[in-house]
Amino acid sequence: MDNDEALHYLELTGDETFRYAASSGLLTITAFFPERIVYEGPLEKRLEQMEKEIEERERDAFRQFYTAIEKGEGSFSHTIKLRDSIRRITCKAVTEDNGDRTVYGVIHSEKKDFLNELTFKRASDKDPMLNMLSKSAITEYAQQLISRHDCPATFIVMFDLDHFKMVNDTYGHVFGDEVLIHVTEVINKAVGANGVVGRVGGDEIMIITRGIADKASLRPMLREIRMNIEEDYAGKLGSISLTCSMGAAAYPDHGDSYKSVLQLADKMLYLAKEKGRNRYVIYTPEMHQDLLGQVGNQEGAWNLSASFDKIGIIHYMLENYIVDGATNNEVSFANVGRNFNLSEILIVYESGKVGFRWTPESTYHNKKDLRWLTTEESFFSDFDKNDLFVVDWLDNLKDKHPELQKKLMNRDIQSALFYRLKDKGETKGFIMFARKEQRQKWSEYELLALSTIAKVFELSVYR
Repeated sequence: MDNDEALHYLELTGDETFRYAASSGLLTITAFFPERIVYEGPLEKRLEQMEKEIEERERDAFRQFYTAIEKGEGSFSHTIKLRDSIRRITCKAVTEDNGDRTVYGVIHSEKKDFLNELTFKRASDKDPMLNMLSKSAITEYAQQLISRHDCPATFIVMFDLDHFKMVNDTYGHVFGDEVLIHVTEVINKAVGANGVVGRVGGDEIMIITRGIADKASLRPMLREIRMNIEEDYAGKLGSISLTCSMGAAAYPDHGDSYKSVLQLADKMLYLAKEKGRNRYVIYTPEMHQDLLGQVGNQEGAWNLSASFDKIGIIHYMLENYIVDGATNNEVSFANVGRNFNLSEILIVYESGKVGFRWTPESTYHNKKDLRWLTTEESFFSDFDKNDLFVVDWLDNLKDKHPELQKKLMNRDIQSALFYRLKDKGETKGFIMFARKEQRQKWSEYELLALSTIAKVFELSVYR
């Protein structure tokens, strides 16, 4: 991946870009307007220069950020508070064709204004229980911000806990309050200096961002909140799955007033709930404009599931496998199976390594159950150039692959899509997506979407 590709991946435009080559230790910072090299030299020297400008209390966090750059691992971001400005940096580490690690980054700069200095000192400005603003204070803040002629790009994020009423009903309101206090800590830590947080009612919370210019910069914050809440309560509340849903929209891109942006963020929150909870949805006109009227509409529920959920699950896979490096196969492929109405997903490795099998009833890791279909080379003879083997009708297998036909029939599978897993050109196994009902043909969209999901999984395993 070269510089241009990395910047395209980050989906950012900023005031400056930088490139750090781990093998040489060389850091290069380039400004756009006017185009010039701001700095070129050792990373350590730039650290010493920047520390002189950074507020004392911010220096430890700044050193940790530079250590992350030096290690060149994953995707990460940082906000630097200088004496007269704020710099927000988003980074992506990649492996070049020659094996060297390179970190690419984009830097946004903004001057401090009255909103960064704004404080709320009235008793009514603070929520009486949680460490955040009250409804009136967060509303006042958002309205003041958006009413300014020089208001920067701002996201309104609406947050809501999933199944919180069940927690209160089962464990009592005292325990429910303890949950809200902990969730507040999770949110405040993730937001940090990048926003202001307020409680607007019950377990519903509003986040007004600071200096987050686009969706690519917002996603890491929302992802951190979602994942930490899910992990903190996983398996601790019996059958109750305590997670969170969030909806977001931006001013001025998505609305020309506080009210219009808030309404969109509310609808995106509702959409996140309809899509199955435990997720965030950021308003995107080309994806959501036609769906807005269907949110909460029973007649539109099928179309909503058929279109938006399938797009959403691809985004989920990209974020969790490529960006975050997560490997929770059970959760990820369960989402795939449900959203594409599959009866089975099977992952088998050529080496005999145990994969797993998902069905709507459960997930299996039994080696015997997984090895019902071997990966002999003859099995891959009909895979196309995209590493796909499409079975629309079992009768098509009887001449060339009778054994495969028999095995699929024994499992009540009527149609299947196979994707070959490869590493450096060598076959390593396959993923099977299958359905029990007889169907006319796999659609072009299904082929594209499922092969993309399989490719994302392949990249995460063998990159």
